[in-house]
Order: sequence, then structure tokens, then C-alpha cells
Amino acid sequence: MKYTKFIVKKFKGIEVLELDLTKYPIGKIFPLVGLNESGKTTILESLNFFQEDLPDGKKHEILHKKDSGNFTGNIEIEAELLLEDSDNKIIKDFLESKTFRLEKNIEKITITKKYTFNNASFEKSASTWSWNLELKVKTGTQRSYKSLHSENKEVWNETVNEVKKIIPKILYFPDFLFDFQTKIYLENIETLTSEKEKEVQKEYRQIIDDILHTINSSYSLNDFLRKLKALTDTAKQSASSQIKQEISSILNQKIVAPWQEIFPGPNKNIIIETGNDQTGYFIQLKVNEGTSPFLINERSLGFRWFFGFILFTEFRKARADESGEYLFLVDEPASNLHESSQQKLLSLFEKLIDKSKIIYSTHSPYLINPKFILNCFIVKDIGRENSNDYDFRQNIKAIPHKQFVANYPNEETHFKPILDVLEFHATDFELTDKIVFTEGKFDYYTFKWVKDMFFADQGFDFKFYPGASVDKYENIFREYLAHNKKFITIFDADGTAATKGKGAKNRYLKEISQELEKQIFTLNDIDINFDTFTTEKLFTEDEKLQIQQKSFPSETSFDKNHFNSAIQELFISEESFILSEETKENFKKILDFIKSKFTQLDI
Repeated sequence: MKYTKFIVKKFKGIEVLELDLTKYPIGKIFPLVGLNESGKTTILESLNFFQEDLPDGKKHEILHKKDSGNFTGNIEIEAELLLEDSDNKIIKDFLESKTFRLEKNIEKITITKKYTFNNASFEKSASTWSWNLELKVKTGTQRSYKSLHSENKEVWNETVNEVKKIIPKILYFPDFLFDFQTKIYLENIETLTSEKEKEVQKEYRQIIDDILHTINSSYSLNDFLRKLKALTDTAKQSASSQIKQEISSILNQKIVAPWQEIFPGPNKNIIIETGNDQTGYFIQLKVNEGTSPFLINERSLGFRWFFGFILFTEFRKARADESGEYLFLVDEPASNLHESSQQKLLSLFEKLIDKSKIIYSTHSPYLINPKFILNCFIVKDIGRENSNDYDFRQNIKAIPHKQFVANYPNEETHFKPILDVLEFHATDFELTDKIVFTEGKFDYYTFKWVKDMFFADQGFDFKFYPGASVDKYENIFREYLAHNKKFITIFDADGTAATKGKGAKNRYLKEISQELEKQIFTLNDIDINFDTFTTEKLFTEDEKLQIQQKSFPSETSFDKNHFNSAIQELFISEESFILSEETKENFKKILDFIKSKFTQLDI
């Protein structure tokens, strides 16, 4: 089971907000992009509130500030979940245990949590369930299927309770800078005096259990504890020592190794120590750097964040009594890391999305990967925008990237609208050399996918960048020429109009500078056989249809838009494809041509 859509109504500064996680290619990582105070945290809180709750005495905290004096009505958080075959098997097996047979598999369930207030006072909460196909069942003696809710409401309620057990967990991390426990107790937690400490210790104890399950599904914390306490049993003491080494090994593999990739420096090593005191047996996680071991809390803020991020996400997926696709909500990740480190950190998100989705908020352009820019939601408080600073009503919106970019028809590049939202201004130091500008995002995805998949080891060290369209490059060309930056532009070899490749090239040469002859090229400049070509024509006809069918398997004729969408998905998922030698040679000519032109610009 996995979350596919959320609709939030009247939660804090949200009037109505929809997050549809199904409309985008390979929807696994969803950035919420916006400035501080735009409402990103409120959105994450609302999604978390679908699963977590507040005590009755604190439920007024979810009211809109403007309504906190007299609100009467409902606050709603609706979640749509997609069921898989394994989920339907659980439903079928349970119903059969009650002598009922299910008519059809259930595809989706929509669950709405509703909180009712009267004059700003909380009155009641309720959950409603909507099945995309009504639960229709029959017994062995019945001829036709009938509504389970009508036939046997008790069994219907029991079925709902069974499904509740397999609803995926939503895990919200407003801050990973935990005060790591000096000692993680493996027993006697109930004897601790502080209720807060009990809860924290329970969570850390569970994390140790998750780590053990990740190492070996037969391992358990209780068994480890028994071996640890068997002081006179040599075999069990040896086994507990082996398990400690395995915990150390997997933490070094999952946490320290990626950290060292981001921050090369003195080697670090996680070591595991155990002991006991008046409370009971405990475990300690330490970082050995050089000759001295340090507690996690004694390391830098960046390392503590990184350690917590992996510890509470990667290992959670091994929890035996939880199923489905986790949804991790992360507020401003890596805010304690340098910009270059933030960029490297994005690769970790891609490793985490096995069995999970990630929605994270950011106001940093360095935490937006081109791979999942199409999955971005632009967060804006349009209430603040439409009123003065002293008298406004919050109205937080999350606008899908495609819709948002459509509102910026005159922008030069595919990414610029997001940079504008973040009020990002490039300096002379941030204008990048060795950039290859393409007509738009589809050419960008095609060239980058082919380069990364088939020519990664051939020394093509330039980067592709997507324009908004062929006729939107005037400002960029002027800026790059003014700063003497090296760039190449590859346009299609179609048409003479300003909106076509050949026409746009001629216009830029005429209106900006003839100097651009060394930097703007159309496909026919590379090979006369590419004359009139658009990028998709570099593939064979059979390949175009086969690639398209990767995402649209039932289609039997070429559709350019669907082909481009399929290329996007291949790029995002880093999936390869068997290309003909003819097609690879076409792209090799282009890449070699670009490389040679950069060499000439260096002279």
C-alpha cells in the first residue's frame, strides 16, 4: 500500500491544498520549494497529522490564526492510498476466515480524518472510509455479491481494522539534531523516572532492534540481550561480540562511508560498547576518529544530522510489524551542511526510496536535483502576497512545477522560475563553464540520459542544461559572453522561423554577435545527414516506439509527448535500454563534436 494523494482543508494557514503524488514520472521524491514563512512546514505538519494526533486540550492549535477566536466547522485531512496484490490478499484471507468471498480486488482507499469545532472549541473527530470499489462479498450459498457494509456491519468494521494494520507509516522529522542518548538501555526502561525519557529510550531501543533486523531477519534485541547477559556462557559471549561487530560494520557501511564521500578527511569508524549500571544493560554508539572515541553528541552538527537522518530512516524499513511504502516527511534537511555537501546529499535520497517516498521542504537551490525537479511543488502563501504585511489571511498553496512554470512563459531556462521563487541570484563565481544549452527540458533529458548511460567513461566532462525554449536564450547568451564563460548550444535542425532551431540561430547571430558562430550549432552543423532532424529523430523508428512503450505499454503508434515522458522516466530511474549501433553512433558524433568545440574555445 502506498500514499498517492492528500487533500487538506482548513488546517492552520491552509484553506484548501492538494498534493497529487501520481501525476509525475517515477514519483518518489517530492521537494516543497519556497522561502521561509511560505508555509512549507505547515504542509508537512498537516500530512503528519493524518496519522499523528494531538491531545484534546491542544487541538485548537490546528486552527487558522484568524479563526482561533470563533471557528465553527471542520478541519479535514484526506489521504488516498493505492493497494497492491499483497494488501488484497490480506483482505481476502480475512474475509474468507469469516466465510465471505470478495468479488473484486480493491484498487484504492480514501480515508478522511475530520475534526469538528464549535466556536473554536473542539467537539469531536471521526474518520470516514471510501473504497473505489464497494466491498462486495458473498458466502458459499449466495448467488450474488452484496455490500458487506449492508450485509454484516460487524465484519465490515473488523475488515477496516485489519486494513488499518497495514496502512503505511508517515514519519515526520522536523529536526534531526537529536540529543543522542549517552546510553541506550536494552531493558528496564519502565523504571526510569521521566516519562519523556521513557519514550525516547523506547524509540532508540526500537532503532537498535531495526538495525539487528537489517543485519539478519532472525536477529532480535531480546536475543542479543540474553546473550550479552550470559556472562558465564563462552559461546553466548562470543555470539554477542560478533553481533556488536556486525552492528558496527553496518553503521560504517550505511552512515560513515557515505559521510566520507561527502566530507573526505580523517577516517571515522563507529564502535559499539556495552555495559550495565543500576538501570540495566545498555549500548553506546561512538565515533572513533584517530585514537579517541567520541560520543555522537560530541561531533559536529552536520555529522549529528547525517547520522540521525540515516539511523531513523534507512533502518526503520526493516521493522517487522510494519508494511507498505513509508512516507518520510523531512523539514529543511541538511541546513547545517555546506552548499556543495547539500548537493552530494541528494544522492542519499535516491538510495532511501526503496520501500518509501520522501517529501522534503527546502529553500536552498542546492537541494533541488534535476532528476526530480518535475516532482517539485512551489509553496506560496498567496494570502500574504495579496494583502499588506499587517493584515493578511494565510492561504498556503502547493503549486506543481509544471503548472508553475507555465505561469512564466518568458523565462530563459527550465529552472529559473524556481530560482526566482527562492530569490536566488547567481554571482560571477556561480556562472558555470562547459555548459551545453539545449532547446528545452526534453532535449536535456535525452542528451543527459544517453551521455550518462552509454558514454559515461569517455571523457565527456561537460554538462547539459535545459532552456525554456529555443527563442528564450538572449539574456543567457549576453550574460555568458560578458563573463567570458565557455558554452555550446545545440538546437534542432528544423525550420527558419525564430521558434525553430535554424531560425533562432540566425537571429542570435544577427542580434547579439557573430562571435556566437563558435558556440551555437544546429544538428545539421554536426552531420549533414541530420538536416531537418529534431532530437527524437536520432533514434530509430523501432526504438522510439519501444522506449515509449516502457511507460505506455498498450500504445502501438509513436506519440512525441509520450516518447518524451518515457525518456524522462528512463533518466530519472537511471534505467538503461538497448540502443542500436546506429543510434549510439548518432549521439557519439554529437558528443565528440561538442568536446571538440570546447577544446577550440580553450585555445
